[in-house]
Amino acid sequence: MKSYLPALAIALGLSTGLLPFSLQAEPLDKKPESSTDLYHPERIMPVPKAPDDKPFAEHFAVFHISSGDEFAQKLVLNNAQNLANFYGPDKVMIEVVAYGPGLRALFKENTQAARIKRMADQGITFSACANTMTNMGRDTPSLHKAAKVVPGGVVRIMELQEAGWTYIRP
Repeated sequence: MKSYLPALAIALGLSTGLLPFSLQAEPLDKKPESSTDLYHPERIMPVPKAPDDKPFAEHFAVFHISSGDEFAQKLVLNNAQNLANFYGPDKVMIEVVAYGPGLRALFKENTQAARIKRMADQGITFSACANTMTNMGRDTPSLHKAAKVVPGGVVRIMELQEAGWTYIRP
């Protein structure tokens, strides 16, 4: 019983404001200045260049799906669609990269196949990992028509990030 008394006293003090000290931080008098040497100029990501087929694109996002869970796949598609809806098809480029168990999202028989077609028609691209396809014993005809095959899912994500794309993993 004695071990609960200090905790109970603090809880009562917090709820009534009777403690001799405050647990709230005092506001800063002024905002700290940013560090000028925090980023190395050669490591700052370039701004991606809009391709000829989407000359007005200002935002570039790559979504990662590596889970075979149907709910996780739906979440990725929801996020990609929400982003496309927010910026509009001309202002954003979106690529969904699937590898590992997440590649199942891009199979023809996936329950989201019709939705993936609609999203592809809006300009969202879908990439399938060739390494995973080989390990699963799948070939290109087993994929959704919207999917393009890339040598490696993680390689594709890294290349897009190096080109300045924003990486999103819901």
